[in-house]
Amino acid sequence: MPMLFILKELEIGEEIIISGEEAHHIGRVLRYRPGDVIRISDGKSVESLGVILDIDSRSTKIKLKIVDKNKSKGIKPFITLLQGLPKGEKFDLIIQKSTEIGVGKIIPIITQRTVANIPPSKLPQRKERWNKIAKEAAKQSMRINIPEVGEPLAFDAALYEIKNHQLSIIPWEQETQMTLKQLLNQVNGNVTKVAVFIGPEGGFSSEEVKKAKELGAVPVSLGPRILRTETAAITLCGILMYELGDMGGL
Repeated sequence: MPMLFILKELEIGEEIIISGEEAHHIGRVLRYRPGDVIRISDGKSVESLGVILDIDSRSTKIKLKIVDKNKSKGIKPFITLLQGLPKGEKFDLIIQKSTEIGVGKIIPIITQRTVANIPPSKLPQRKERWNKIAKEAAKQSMRINIPEVGEPLAFDAALYEIKNHQLSIIPWEQETQMTLKQLLNQVNGNVTKVAVFIGPEGGFSSEEVKKAKELGAVPVSLGPRILRTETAAITLCGILMYELGDMGGL
C-alpha cells in the first residue's frame, strides 16, 4: 500500500484531489483503481486511509475519500543526529539512510575540521533539497513522520541539544576508556531521546570532545577500524535503533 504525504490533518469523510507526479505514480506505475486504499500521513503523527473514488483517464488527477485515521505514538527512541557537515553529496546519503533507519531530527554542524562550505545565498536551495530527500526516504520506508533537517549550527551552539536528551554520544577515535558496547550495556532500556554527534572528515578535535563531555556527552570508541563520516552516522544510528528501538522487531 503506497504512502502519501499531505502535510495537514485530514478528517474522516473529507474528499481530496491528488495530482501531478503522485497521481501518475499511483495510476500508471502502481496501476491502482477505484476502490483501492492508500495510506496518507500528515508528516508528523497522524495516519489516514483514503479510498480511491475516481481516476481520470490520463492519471493526472485522483479523487480520494478519507475513511479512517489514527494517531501514531512515534518512533522511539527519538534520535537527533548532529552531523559534522561533510564534503560533496555525502550529507544527502546520510539524510536518506538515517531517515530510513528512523532518526527523528538531523542537524548539520560546523566544527573546527569542517571543510565543506555553503554560501548563505545557496542555503535555502540546499535546505529545500535536504528536506525533499528526507520526505522521499520517509515515503520509501513507510514511516509516518518526516524528520526535520535543520539549518547548519556551529558546534558550540549544537552542544545545547545535549540538555534536551537523556543520552548523548560522541564517537571519537582516540577514546580508550569506553566502547559503544560498554555504554549500551549500562543504558536503561527506557531511554527515549538520544543525541548523536558525528564528526566530519578528520573527526572532532580534542577540544570539541572535551566541551561535549563537560556538558554530559559520552565519548565512545566504535571499535578498531576508522569509519568514514557517513558510515559512522548510519552505523551508529542503526545500532541505537536496534538496541533501544524497534529495529529487528518489537
